[in-house]
Amino acid sequence: MKKYLNFYIVLVVVSLALVSSVVKAEESGVRKDRPSFVKEIKTEREVFRETWEAKREALKTDISADREAFRNELRTARKAFEAEVKTKKEEFRLANADRKKGFCTAARNMVGQRFDSAVKNLEKFQERLGNVIAKLEADGENTDLAEEMLELSKDKLTEAKEKIEELRELIPEDCESITPEKFEQIKLLAREAKDLLKESKKALHDVIVAIKDIKEENENEENENEEDQS
Repeated sequence: MKKYLNFYIVLVVVSLALVSSVVKAEESGVRKDRPSFVKEIKTEREVFRETWEAKREALKTDISADREAFRNELRTARKAFEAEVKTKKEEFRLANADRKKGFCTAARNMVGQRFDSAVKNLEKFQERLGNVIAKLEADGENTDLAEEMLELSKDKLTEAKEKIEELRELIPEDCESITPEKFEQIKLLAREAKDLLKESKKALHDVIVAIKDIKEENENEENENEEDQS
């Protein structure tokens, strides 16, 4: 009986040794394979980043082309407007005092209400989007495109404000004394200011597009990380 007991004990010890050996081999295999696995994940992330960088460059090209097309539309429309103003200038020459006064009053309201309101709204949105960009930049995001578009919006708004001030000074206090030449100047200057405001607004839209692209990249990267962990 003792002989069989000793044999049983030896069998158990050998079995435990074999199990221990297998476990160590598996652990060794995991440790051996892990650097390769990490390297594979790293490579996938690098590819992911490179893909999004290429996508961002394409987005930048699209925005630039779209902006140029927008500016061409404004220039084309302005030329048609200039021709129309020349015709109205001659009509204004024959206008009575009431019509001249009405035009002058409308121009003053346009500067004091519509243009000033548009400027304030654009400045408000510029500040908000600037805060969003600052936060993204603090998080380590590439905000170059968004910043470029925001600066363009600010530049165009500055130009618009300068035109608006010129327009404000151009409108005479005595509306009855307004000349056809001044009528033409007011019309054309107001159109320039309006187009610059439009360009500023268009650039803000492009800022939003660039920010959405950053957030979309983050969401996709988070999804990729979750898939890697699972």
